[in-house]
Amino acid sequence: MIRRIAGVVVRPRTILAGLAHSPAWMDTWLFILVAFAVCGAALLSTAIGQQALVDERVRVVESFGGTVDDREYAALQAHPPTWIYLASGGRLLITPPVTLLVAAGCWAIARNDEKAVSFRQVLSIVVHASVVLALGQIIAAPIDYVRESLTSPLNLAAVLPFTDEGTIASRILGAVDVFVLWWVALLAIGLSALTRRRARRYAWSLAAAYVGFAAVIAVVITAAGGS
Repeated sequence: MIRRIAGVVVRPRTILAGLAHSPAWMDTWLFILVAFAVCGAALLSTAIGQQALVDERVRVVESFGGTVDDREYAALQAHPPTWIYLASGGRLLITPPVTLLVAAGCWAIARNDEKAVSFRQVLSIVVHASVVLALGQIIAAPIDYVRESLTSPLNLAAVLPFTDEGTIASRILGAVDVFVLWWVALLAIGLSALTRRRARRYAWSLAAAYVGFAAVIAVVITAAGGS
């Protein structure tokens, strides 16, 4: 398992090609979920983490043009919305339902290319691609604590701060996470290993879908007059 997990990071083509022929996913998936849960529990067990939940909820409401009055803010502080942790910073992609949904989508793509691949093969690829999502959370957790914020510190707006805050461009970049782009690239490599077609064929489509979704969110926020 450790060899596969490390291999996804340093030599993904070899590891994903091997998984296409000899699927394995349960142990790696368990490792990812445990690492994710430990990061979340460590952060949210602190006063800073609890306050970050409240601040993130307020930020989301204000992003879509809403407001949080004193009574609502007091209620949030009394009962911080733990669910907001999963809904922010790209964390939803690590959850089992989304992993299975992505696997089903990739399986449909592979089958559309007239390749007889099993769902187990595709799930092995998707689970191992998610290793980088877990790595991103391991890196982000201490940064989130220092910043006292649950917004991703690894988005393009933070890594490449060359756009004015509040513009559509900055919002699109803020919704695009570096580690999610890496995950998309690994999915493309995995699909290539399954179908024997060029990884570029899948990478462009998957990246366009991800960035396009970010663009739609940015336009909606701007139209709603959010901050």
